Amino acid sequence: MAQTKKQRAMAVKLNMTPKTRLTGEPIMRILCKNTGSLVGYLYQWNNGDLQPAWLNNAMAEVRYEPMLEAA
Repeated sequence: MAQTKKQRAMAVKLNMTPKTRLTGEPIMRILCKNTGSLVGYLYQWNNGDLQPAWLNNAMAEVRYEPMLEAA
């Protein structure tokens, strides 16, 4: 689907690439800084965009931990 100039400008303003997101994979676990509990995952899309996926509500006090790859 073709993007308009306005859509491309908005994507740049939001620090998003204009390429369509087709596939994404979790690259980091998002952990609560206070409790260490898992609160979400950080996904990287095929176009390079990063997006958090929260298990419940978004949190500000978090830390990121790389995903361990399967052997």
